[in-house]
Amino acid sequence: EPRPQTSVIEYSLSIPGEVQVCQTGATVSAQIGAWNPDHARAGESVGVVQVDQAAWPLRVRSRRSGDRFQPLGMIGRKKLQDFFVDQKVPRNRRDGVPIVVDSADRIVWVAGHQIDQAFRVKDPAQAVIILRLKGLGGSD
Repeated sequence: EPRPQTSVIEYSLSIPGEVQVCQTGATVSAQIGAWNPDHARAGESVGVVQVDQAAWPLRVRSRRSGDRFQPLGMIGRKKLQDFFVDQKVPRNRRDGVPIVVDSADRIVWVAGHQIDQAFRVKDPAQAVIILRLKGLGGSD
């Protein structure tokens, strides 16, 4: 269904670096590091992706109509709208979820939720990008 586009957010995300999303007060940060099994236990506030999969630079933006991605472990792509419905993200909070994309505008990480299958860590010996979300709906 068509929805009114609230103010579109888009920020460049340096690595290392962080951006504060003014509209929500959330902060998304990125750093290069080594893969660590603790990342998997950090929950949805951390997304870890393989460095060589993303086309740089990364950006943080709001969702757009028609956005699609392949949630980690899933076969096939899914509309971001349907993903939010499945995850029971309240309608009034969906526009505030930061979306990390690469320079080709492919969704890398739906912050606080899921990375895209294409960016998963295939080789833990390689460097990874550690993405962190702080301050969105108390998910510090």
